[in-house]
Amino acid sequence: MGMIDNELKRRGIGYACKKGAKSAPNQDDFFILIDGDTTILGVFDGHGLFGHYCSYAVQQLIPKLLLSNKSYKDNLEIALKETFLTADEALRGIAVQEGKFSADLSGTTATVVVHRNDDLYFAHVGDSRAIMCKMNTDGKLIAAEMTHDHCPENSEEEKRIEQSGGEVRRQDSDSPARVFCRDANYPGLAMSRAIGDTVAKSFGVIADPETSAYRVQRADNFLVLATDGVWEFLEEQDVASMVYMNGKQRVDKSAAHIAEYAFSVWLEQENNTTDDITCIVYYLN
Repeated sequence: MGMIDNELKRRGIGYACKKGAKSAPNQDDFFILIDGDTTILGVFDGHGLFGHYCSYAVQQLIPKLLLSNKSYKDNLEIALKETFLTADEALRGIAVQEGKFSADLSGTTATVVVHRNDDLYFAHVGDSRAIMCKMNTDGKLIAAEMTHDHCPENSEEEKRIEQSGGEVRRQDSDSPARVFCRDANYPGLAMSRAIGDTVAKSFGVIADPETSAYRVQRADNFLVLATDGVWEFLEEQDVASMVYMNGKQRVDKSAAHIAEYAFSVWLEQENNTTDDITCIVYYLN
């Protein structure tokens, strides 16, 4: 374990990013940033042919944009919202400038958490999820969602998409609801908010993040941020229990354990195919 990993472990932070059992590149990414009394965490799950370029670029953009935002010191919800929207615009510029990829039919989720003093600030687009794990008064471990997946069939999301000339439908009974141009078979995006996906932006998909602020309570123990490679088959309560059983001193093992277990369940459920898997575990106390 290197010096950086040792310092992260001392701060109660563990992480894992595991490529899926597939020929395509790992399209997940993440960052962990300590800025004085502020801890910033982010996970990203790219999609489309150039999803790995998109998730990497946004993982690089968001920390820089957030720290330089004029509201970073006194209004983090505004700073996060502006950062996501600026990152979406900047991604398209990078794609054109570098000429290595296109963000027209590719993009990424983004889930970012900022911890400063006794407050947490959440911002996300897509279906990478953050959960809070806490002890209730009976000493029972509880996992609570701090972000909610941006699914196209959510009533408010679907309404916006339809008003923008898109439609939400399933291609078959086993597939997720996706965003399409009305009466067409593209772009077929399985989320209603994302960074990138320029074509889908014409049909109601947005990069405007859902944001929230939360005052840390005494019972709050740790956070888990993860891409849908974790949440597809693992229950939130089971993930919380895996972390709790390892304890803060083995936070690095917790993240690795979650990734490995999710990987094994994917192999069982999906005939030796798995999604990319990324998670960050962060102890608050």
